[in-house]
Amino acid sequence: MAARTGRIASCLLLGVAVGAIGTVMHRSMPPWGLVLGLVVVLSAGVFARAWEEWRGSAAYAAGWLATVLTLWQVGPGGDILVPAIGPWGNVWILGGVVVLALPVVAPSRWFEDR
Repeated sequence: MAARTGRIASCLLLGVAVGAIGTVMHRSMPPWGLVLGLVVVLSAGVFARAWEEWRGSAAYAAGWLATVLTLWQVGPGGDILVPAIGPWGNVWILGGVVVLALPVVAPSRWFEDR
């Protein structure tokens, strides 16, 4: 039970890390920063699903969404990392949600060791 809780917490922290780094980097090298960010979101989502099934995917998605939506807000100095106007922010958030869903809807046999 403690091992499972630790793995789920690790998936949550992975989502926080990927969300934070991806939010900062998605506009760094247009369009490759965004593409690389979405690839990392997908690969970490596949890892979370393979490691801890649907619980890992849910924890990873919760960490990613909470981080991205927090960083989407206007900061205390008026800074914003994900501007609402413009394609990069929209593709990062909406594309990220779509990419998060891909490992969740994939067949479970893809993630089984035999």
